[in-house]
Amino acid sequence: MFDHDDNFELDSDGEPVLVGLTRSEMLEFIRLDELINADGSFPGILRDEWHSADEKRWLELWDKHEAARHLFLNGNKTRH
Repeated sequence: MFDHDDNFELDSDGEPVLVGLTRSEMLEFIRLDELINADGSFPGILRDEWHSADEKRWLELWDKHEAARHLFLNGNKTRH
């Protein structure tokens, strides 16, 4: 399932997690994503319009994931 998904890697326990995030960070990201996207459509706002603590934390986790994912895709990270 995750073998061909560039968003996931296996953590030290062999569990799939979003690249660059710990399992607890991934679960937090999912919770925040569901909270922010509660009405079914992700807010179409600019980054500087995200003001709540939840929105800022989501962006922080997203940026961490994306930075690690780009390294992963460029071959700088070994798939477990």
